[in-house]
Order: sequence, then structure tokens, then C-alpha cells
Amino acid sequence: MTPPPPPPRRTITWIAGGVFACATAVVFWVVAVSSASSGAASVLIGPLDELSLLTLSVLLAFGSLGVGLWSIEAPRRMLPLKVIGVVLATCAGALAALAAVFTVDANVTPVLHRGCDTGYVVVERSFLMGSSGTVYRQDGAFIVTQVGWSSGDNGHQPFSMGGYAVTEERGMLTVSYAVNRPVASTGVTAGSGTSLSLPVLDDRSPQCGLHTARSADQAPYPPIPSPETEKLTVENVDGAMREMIGASFDAAAGVVVDASGAPLDSSSLPLSSTPCTEGPGTQREVQIAFRTDDNSRSLERILAVWDQAGYAKDRAMQEDIRYSESLPVARVGIKDTSSLDGLIHLTSTSVCIPPA
Repeated sequence: MTPPPPPPRRTITWIAGGVFACATAVVFWVVAVSSASSGAASVLIGPLDELSLLTLSVLLAFGSLGVGLWSIEAPRRMLPLKVIGVVLATCAGALAALAAVFTVDANVTPVLHRGCDTGYVVVERSFLMGSSGTVYRQDGAFIVTQVGWSSGDNGHQPFSMGGYAVTEERGMLTVSYAVNRPVASTGVTAGSGTSLSLPVLDDRSPQCGLHTARSADQAPYPPIPSPETEKLTVENVDGAMREMIGASFDAAAGVVVDASGAPLDSSSLPLSSTPCTEGPGTQREVQIAFRTDDNSRSLERILAVWDQAGYAKDRAMQEDIRYSESLPVARVGIKDTSSLDGLIHLTSTSVCIPPA
């Protein structure tokens, strides 16, 4: 004989009890992580940071407590206590809901450098005419450690709106960001505005091929500084080309080596001169065949470097192409022939350098 289904009130009580237990467990977990590290570490799950998790968990805990108390069948003499418990839980839940309105609306943004995540994230909140952000280092799937602060005026959130730039030098990342909203006429450049200094996290594998979200009225990602066209010389064009090739090598998976297994260094690559296809002058060119620990992954990372530097995309004959009409390095073509010879072939050409 099939047993009768449980009464609806009992089902509601069990569900409310489960929600209360889960919400309470989250609160204890968040508090335990913070207490164990003296406030340095905290929990970050997707778009929810420590403050958001606490307010939402408390809201769910008191809400489920009120529902659970209401659904319990109590004797008549216990009704006053039941009513008081429901009222108190409802009031506490209302306060938690009010707190959630001001705390849950946070933006979590990974800090990117050349299309790769750096292992740092920024949690930003706006209140009235200002905004504040907390910079965290990712120490695990859900654990982060606070390493810095950011701020903005007029409610501007520089990181979530893409108003920042990152440069790397001597094992340190310099993160420059605009306190006010940048526009296309001014923009954000590395070294301008307010900045943060963060150590490079070498003991991790970055995820590449990412893009910074930015508003339509903001300037594009600042390209690598280049000399003006009228000041082009072989020396500064070579410097720009070696800088882009070096950035590509840095983004690759593992050590970049040639066909014989010798490590490659962008500063010692042989550059050749060829006549310009249109008009007088010469173009600088480099052709490289190399391999890495993971050619497919390296190709994706290298292309992301050129994308973030402001180059347009194209593809022809199984070759990925990046080109620019304003930067000293005019074009790069990359072809992955790993299935044939285990190598990636890269050819880069500069703009036309006028005769001296």
C-alpha cells in the first residue's frame, strides 16, 4: 500500500530547514575564512564577494526561519511564541534585504594584461557620487586575498568599465586607471592617472584570449607607444618590432625554441630590409619558425597580444593575420604547421621607412 504523501506544511518545513542550514553554513564558512587569516583572505564566488554572500545568506536564513516557524503546527499555548518568532525573523529578514540592496550590486572584473588574466580581480561598488574597489589576488577556486584598493569619482568604476591599462616591468605589474570616465579624445595610457603596483604571479597558468569590457564612449586599449610616422627610423622600428615579438614570446605556453631546440630571444633576432612595395624607402622584416610546449595554446595567446595592441584581424590560406595602418609594425602573419613539422611560422613586416 502506497504511503500517504506528507502534509504540505511538513514539506514546507523541510525545505525551509534545508535553506536555513545551507545559508547558515555559508555564513560560518565566510566568517571562518576571514577569521583564520585575520581578515586578509575572503571568499569570492563568481560575482558574489564576501559582503554579498553574507547579506544574501543572512537574508535567506531569516527568510527561511520565518517560513519554517510559520509552517510548524504549534499548540495553542505556544502560538504567542510562534507569532513573536515569525515577526522577529521577518523584521530581521527585512533589514537583511535592505542591506542586500546596497551590497549585492557589485562588479567583479579580472585584471587583464595583453588578453591574459593576471590572477588579480577587482570588486567595485558605487554609492552616491563615488565608487570604491578592492583588489584581490586569487589564491584558489573561491579564496582571494586583498592586496589593494581603487576608487572612482561620479560613480565611475574604472575596471568594470575598462578604463585601465597594464604594463609589466621587472616582475611587477603597473595598473593605471582613470578616476573619472575616460573618453576617446583622452583615453587611458599606461603610466597615467592613478596606479597600482602588483607583483607578477609566475606560479600559475594564465587564461588568454580574453577581452576587456568597455563602454562605447571609452578609448580603446592603449597600443604600445610608437613614434610618429615622420620620425620613423630603422632603430625605432626595430625596437617596436622586437617589443611585439618579445610580448608574443612572453605570452606563449612555455619556452619558445627554434627547430633545433635552441631558445629564442627577441632582442637577438635577425631583421632584414626589403624595398617598399609602394614608393621609396625600406621595410624591416623578420621570419621565425619556432615551437612551444603547446603550439595551439601559444597561437591563441600570441594572437590575443596583437589584438589587444590594436591590430585588425584577417585570415587567408590557413594563416592568421594582424595588421595596422598606423603602428610601426604593419603586419604579422602566423601559421601553425604543427601537424607537418611541429612548428609555428611567424612573419612580421614594418611600415615603409622613408629614406634619410
